[in-house]
Amino acid sequence: MHNRPLTPDLLPQAVDLWNRALGAHFPMRPGLLLANLWEEPNFDAEGSRAVLDGDRLVGMIALKRRTAPMGNAPADQKGWISALVVDPDAQGRGLGSALLRDALEHLRRFSTEPVGIGGDPGHFFPGIPLECRPALDWFARRGAYLGTLACDLANREIADYAHPGAALEAIGRSPEVVYRPLGAGEEEAVLAFMWREFPGRWAWEMEQHLNRGGDPEDVMVAVDGGEVVGFARIHTHRSRRFGPGIYWAPLFPGAHGGLGPIGVGAAQRGRGIGLGLLSASIAELRRRGVESAVIDWTVLVRFYGIVGFRPWKWYVTASLT
Repeated sequence: MHNRPLTPDLLPQAVDLWNRALGAHFPMRPGLLLANLWEEPNFDAEGSRAVLDGDRLVGMIALKRRTAPMGNAPADQKGWISALVVDPDAQGRGLGSALLRDALEHLRRFSTEPVGIGGDPGHFFPGIPLECRPALDWFARRGAYLGTLACDLANREIADYAHPGAALEAIGRSPEVVYRPLGAGEEEAVLAFMWREFPGRWAWEMEQHLNRGGDPEDVMVAVDGGEVVGFARIHTHRSRRFGPGIYWAPLFPGAHGGLGPIGVGAAQRGRGIGLGLLSASIAELRRRGVESAVIDWTVLVRFYGIVGFRPWKWYVTASLT
């Protein structure tokens, strides 16, 4: 066994390892793994490790650390375990335990905050997937604090989507509000809105999206009197950057898309803009040829149920101290 840094030259083997262990529920693609690890600004290259048995990758752990401010979250070095994967044929030999022990020792050099299990910037999972029940039990036995439930929602009928009555009523309450994709040259306007209304991870992620080659038209906005009053991120099979809603697109036949996050400025809430923007965003996905879509990491099951989304995957938020 050889323990070495988890470096980009291991990408093909890392994809194969992931799919041997998790591919039935969470099929990995090279572009996704590259984007969420080595291209993610918070990736901890020093602490992320790989274990090889000869030339074969049999285990890996990917870590993140917040080394720069993320909106109103300070550069406090908070750490996350983004992924811990061990080959099924190598499990039960202590590889995962050793990787976790060394990772925690490494992260605690920088911060005393609890180490998140999932939920990291460029996350794969909001927490521990319930579909990976052995992993849930495994982390619990090692002292993980298990928190609340969150879920991904799915709608497999986007191709036939029509505004439901509740959405039409919401749109009609504020007919002066226009819902549309962000136009070229409007990036600064939406960023100013984000930093004012959502000055944390959502604003930081929007900045990352727009500054690192993301399509402006993958941002939907609600505009009232020329001012941005709401936003939504959408993702399609043609998007230049991955969004969480399309991470596991191979599980869906046909063209797949995603939506989220979505938000309305504090002073504009209560006017139906949130539901109107949500429905308009789904209609835009339909216009772009999307047949199914996922809204990731939410607890708002009833709200999104209005537009046909139902629980698909569940997660338990978790951390280690």
